Amino acid sequence: MTRATVLRQWALAAAVAIALPAAAIDRYVPGGESDPRVRSADFLIGDQRYFSAATELLQVLADKPAQRLSPIFYRRLADATLNFGITQRAETIYRELAIDRSNALSVARARIRVAEYLYRRGSLRQAIADLEAVRPGLPKEATLEWQDLLGRALIAQGRYGEAVSVLTEIKDAGQQKAFTRYNLGIALVKDGRVGQGVNVLDRVGQIDATDNDELALRDKANLVLGYHFLRQQQAGTAISVFQRIRSEGPFSNRALLGLGWSYLAPQGNKQKKFAVGDEGVSRAFQSLSTIGVLLRPGFLDDDIYKRAGLSAFRLSKASADEEEALKRALVPWLELVGRDPIDPAVQEGLLAIPYTLDRLGAHIQSQQFYEQAIAALEAARKRIDESSYYVKSGRMIATMVRRTFNAESGWAWELKDLPDAEETYYLQNLIAGNRFQEQLKNYRDSLLLKRTLESWATRADELQASWLARQHPDVSADVLLARRLARAPETSAAAPVVPTPAVALRSSDALSADGRGAAPIASGAEPPVPLQTAAAPAATAFVGTYEKLDALKSRVAVLLPQAKAVNERQSRLIEKLAQDNLAEQRRVTEKYLIEARFALARIYDKQLKGELQ
Repeated sequence: MTRATVLRQWALAAAVAIALPAAAIDRYVPGGESDPRVRSADFLIGDQRYFSAATELLQVLADKPAQRLSPIFYRRLADATLNFGITQRAETIYRELAIDRSNALSVARARIRVAEYLYRRGSLRQAIADLEAVRPGLPKEATLEWQDLLGRALIAQGRYGEAVSVLTEIKDAGQQKAFTRYNLGIALVKDGRVGQGVNVLDRVGQIDATDNDELALRDKANLVLGYHFLRQQQAGTAISVFQRIRSEGPFSNRALLGLGWSYLAPQGNKQKKFAVGDEGVSRAFQSLSTIGVLLRPGFLDDDIYKRAGLSAFRLSKASADEEEALKRALVPWLELVGRDPIDPAVQEGLLAIPYTLDRLGAHIQSQQFYEQAIAALEAARKRIDESSYYVKSGRMIATMVRRTFNAESGWAWELKDLPDAEETYYLQNLIAGNRFQEQLKNYRDSLLLKRTLESWATRADELQASWLARQHPDVSADVLLARRLARAPETSAAAPVVPTPAVALRSSDALSADGRGAAPIASGAEPPVPLQTAAAPAATAFVGTYEKLDALKSRVAVLLPQAKAVNERQSRLIEKLAQDNLAEQRRVTEKYLIEARFALARIYDKQLKGELQ
């Protein structure tokens, strides 16, 4: 391309730019939607880098402290600070934005999100108050999420009657999510309206789930119903409910345990249809994933004793019906005991099998199963103690956040995977809980702030050294720093300013070379003009690049110990949660261990007395 061609192209581009109307020029107002810094914050928010986004927007605000910026700016600032977990500033901004009804839906949802943050952090009273404040003028599109969150908060406070009133405000229950209907069922049962609550829970227990969350919710509803009927001595109804639960899932172990006990409990009267739901069985239970299909009736046709590894034994005086019930109870329990031995349901199953065998008359086999249960429980207790040691060492927290310790996602951060470590294996239920997750987020955020401050301090030192090197390239940085410190002004009292006497000066006066006035030329000249020499301006400290970095380092020196203290406090809190959970697991394990040893001792005692044939 020749030079003439390039010049013509430049000229054409300039002519087009001149011909464009003023409205077509990309102008921006500081803090407006087209402000490059606001756009940069938009990108950072989309990338879940909320800390950097908030820092960028706060810098814009610092540049214009007395100017009211655009609503879009304050909305971005509120979003960034809320997602990072700074709710006070976000809530204040959202309340101010609520005055403008043009974006009522987005502001209402944002305020609901603030309340959800408070709910998850345990501030139930404040969360409920904020949700009640949003209620007047709440857009219809935000009603369902507002209703669901307020219902959960009221249930958490034990205000079940109020929760029922809130969760039944929408008459068309088909609009509600299955999670909201589950909460409604729990609130009804807790409020004493058991029949209605059971009916709602049964419908939730038969939904056609579309994702893993709904599958887990369906299993949980059936588990609650199953144990409800078992406690009410309606085991016949409990059996059919337990069989709906998936054979592999978060609630399958407790379902297998409850199913076994249901075969041995009083079957009760047949329930009326309306008491357990008036809908047919869902298509979801026709798959091979449910317990009812896994433990199909034909499963008993095989010799259950042979599959349990039992040798021939003489039955006790149990009736045929009792033997049949005991055999049916063994089926789910034999499936259960091959699972995670740290699960309390599995530990109870380890004792339920020898208990059943003892009632059947298989005393030797019962003794063997008790001995196996004792060995498994002792091994579990030992591993719990090892996990407690690793928690105390600090390894647990470090391994949890090692992959995402630099992430700025704040409140939106989630623990995606667990390290393959002993302690995390035994703390799965605790780690999955909201209380632990929120404290872990606090720990991560405090760790991020601490590391950010440390990097700022290091970077400031590097910039100062670089600045000194550019000023004096032939002198080493150490020498330059020593010289600069030596020249630092010392604090001393300022010398008093002595006023200069007035000098009478006329325009006709002649000045000598040294500045002193000569004799007047004539006696009739104009009167003199009194003049006074101005006092020298007071000395002010020079603030340059080096001094600004010094000020930054001073602020970091104040903030860094505070960030370290917060991080250490959060670490101790998480460690306490883990240790308390492990102590509870150890207590349950020891309880079953004591029961197993007493049962084994009874069998030995009967053998010594010759009561066992």
